[in-house]
Amino acid sequence: MNTTTLPLNPGRASQPAISAPALLPSIAIVDKTILAARRAVLLCLLGASALVAVVLAERSWLLREGEQLTAKLSEAEQMAGKILLADEQLTTATLLAATTGDMSWVDRYDAKLPVIDQAIARAMALAPAEAAYRFDTETKLANDKLVVLERSAFDAVRRGELASAQATLDSPAYAQHKQVLSEGTERFTASMVGSVNAELEALRQRADVALLVISALVIIASFGMWRRLDGSLARSRGFFVDAQSMASSDMLTGLANRVSLRDALGALTQAAPPAAPPLTLLMLDLDRFKPVNDRLGHAVGDAVLKTVALRMSRLLREGELVARWGGDEFVVLIPGCDDEPAGMAIAERLIRAISQPMVVAGHAVEISATVGMARFPHDAKVVEDLLQRADLALYRAKSQRRGSTVAWSADMDGQAVSQGDLTQDLRRAIAAGEIVPFYQPIVRLADRKVQTLEILARWQHPQRGLLPPSEFIAQAESCGAIGALTQAVLRQACLDARAFAPDVRLSINVAAAQLEDLRLVDELLAVLHETGLDPRRLEVELTEYALVRDVASARHVVGLLSQAGITIALDDFGTGYSSLAYLSELPVDKVKIDRSFVRSLHEGTTSAKIIASIVGLSRSLGVEVVAEGVETETDAQAVAKLGCQAAQGYLFARPMPAAMLMRSEPTRAAEPA
Repeated sequence: MNTTTLPLNPGRASQPAISAPALLPSIAIVDKTILAARRAVLLCLLGASALVAVVLAERSWLLREGEQLTAKLSEAEQMAGKILLADEQLTTATLLAATTGDMSWVDRYDAKLPVIDQAIARAMALAPAEAAYRFDTETKLANDKLVVLERSAFDAVRRGELASAQATLDSPAYAQHKQVLSEGTERFTASMVGSVNAELEALRQRADVALLVISALVIIASFGMWRRLDGSLARSRGFFVDAQSMASSDMLTGLANRVSLRDALGALTQAAPPAAPPLTLLMLDLDRFKPVNDRLGHAVGDAVLKTVALRMSRLLREGELVARWGGDEFVVLIPGCDDEPAGMAIAERLIRAISQPMVVAGHAVEISATVGMARFPHDAKVVEDLLQRADLALYRAKSQRRGSTVAWSADMDGQAVSQGDLTQDLRRAIAAGEIVPFYQPIVRLADRKVQTLEILARWQHPQRGLLPPSEFIAQAESCGAIGALTQAVLRQACLDARAFAPDVRLSINVAAAQLEDLRLVDELLAVLHETGLDPRRLEVELTEYALVRDVASARHVVGLLSQAGITIALDDFGTGYSSLAYLSELPVDKVKIDRSFVRSLHEGTTSAKIIASIVGLSRSLGVEVVAEGVETETDAQAVAKLGCQAAQGYLFARPMPAAMLMRSEPTRAAEPA
């Protein structure tokens, strides 16, 4: 016998029927595309903003420098004019003092003298170093000598020697110094104009260079931003290509998914018969796969699914397609095949390949598959009908014999109608109050006092009579009515509890699908609030199967229930591989030992040791232990001796309605559980 050994996370192998998608992005395609677009736009905006800022800064600098040079030139011209004007005023005051002998002109002279000194000093500060030096050695020196001559003329005026004063002012030396002052001032003005013009020219040249540099930077930056934007758009295109691949491929196995399967079916059946080629559709469901997930974990389960996908792909020929329909269901399309025996043969080959033992992460795994078959156009001429009839055939095969293949036949449509009628009838029954609570006591072994009443649903069917849970609970779960059913039964039980002893609790079972729904807590509390029942009087029973379907969600919901004051009990304890882990990880208040241990307690098996171990562990954790399936006094004494505090079973009472519970002793029988 061949055994396939695989690591926990085997890589994908090539598959002839379909091509595996490329490496998918690590985050959502839309989010990654938006992020790339935002980065590209942000880069363009930052680049454009930087270029505009550089241009504005260059223009501002150029304008500021030009204004400063212009202001400097204007002030220099003002100082030159001020020097010449002050010189003329001083000369006029000196001439009038020498001509008239009036000393008031001397006072005016003294008042104007600081003006020309200040103007000369400011002009020297504005002038370039060389021009300032010439101005200092020529103009200022000439001015100083003029002041000396004019002071000499004033002394002569004070002595009354006006002729001597006039002679001083008419002397060649005085005229020469006046000319030097005037020419020096003109040279200063010309020098300043030339200097400022030279600086302006240099400024213009620097501005031209800066403009060229900025232009080059703009071109380089624009090219870089374009390259970045083009790369971002290319990555975005890649993301959408990945998205298209993701939309048509199953991420776990690499097979086609429902979308691409329907596309393939549509392409193959789009022409009306007889133009459309025939095909056979096989719908496969894995047998014994759930225990793999429950015992070994979802990582091993995923590896098994990959192995199954690989084995099926290797068996298919060119043009044939295998797709993952969902969970542990697969669909195989065989174009050109309308022969039932040929389809059956292919199905049997697939079953044999899947059934080969495999070793995954050190665990030996053996599974099988059950197949339902439907043919186009023989069994259905529309894609949806073809899929539905293959599913009906699969359902028939699973109900008859696992690991077999069943082809669709016309009588299966009646079966589908029957299931649909049952669903509709069940919803009506819930709304009409036909689903009612029965109660089975859980008693304390020490004094046989009733502690808890387990709520067990019964359907009072108007035609079929009283139906047990096995007739409708599974259908309620599959059609999504289990939540409404639970609320209806709990509501009536809470109303009945008004007549029960106030210290008696109610216990209700919760389905796996409900434990994955965060609304469960709000729904239960709403019923308690509506009926006035204290949450501490309610107990919720969970099975390990309900926990393993989604451990994270279950842990969260169980925590919320416990916080609300509701008691948590683990039902059928000891039958699962992870029971002890749940007992230590979850806020469990009670465990109910499965009836199979009690049933085999007197057969010399290890059941007594198992029960004793469970009791010991539970006591150490402060958890109450209830033994289920206690049918005889011998059973009761045995489980009490092993340490069980409470028990439930036919010895104490069978399930009964509230009215019988109130008027009868708990030990009287009502009806089978």
